[in-house]
Amino acid sequence: MSVATDNQPKALTFGRIVRRLPLYLGLAFASLAAIAALVVLLAHFGVREISGGWFGFVGYTGLLFWVVVLHGRSHWYRWYFWLVTFALLVTHFSIFVAILRVYPQFRMIWFWPITVVEAGAIGATIEWLFPEKHVRHHPGEL
Repeated sequence: MSVATDNQPKALTFGRIVRRLPLYLGLAFASLAAIAALVVLLAHFGVREISGGWFGFVGYTGLLFWVVVLHGRSHWYRWYFWLVTFALLVTHFSIFVAILRVYPQFRMIWFWPITVVEAGAIGATIEWLFPEKHVRHHPGEL
């Protein structure tokens, strides 16, 4: 007879799966909505051929903003955090859609260094706009 500890993974029971079902369905619908939005945008902008650059754009954009939102978890209760994040996402979309339309040979691998730099710039912007409150201790105070 073994006793479960906090270090051991919990077994997936039917109840846990049912409780997570709305999350799984939400992720599935969000994925379908993202694909539909991409198809509509590509049709709207007259893109006839989907290159690796478009796949890189979708993949790296999703990764970048996933990290931004997870890193800003302490700010989720602020509506303007979401407004700033949305504005940064729209700016990112606008710039890269323009680049990919003008230069369709843009390679997927080029997003990697751009995303690293962009993540630093977005992270610095979020930290500048939403500074964490630090307690400063002056010399002589205890």
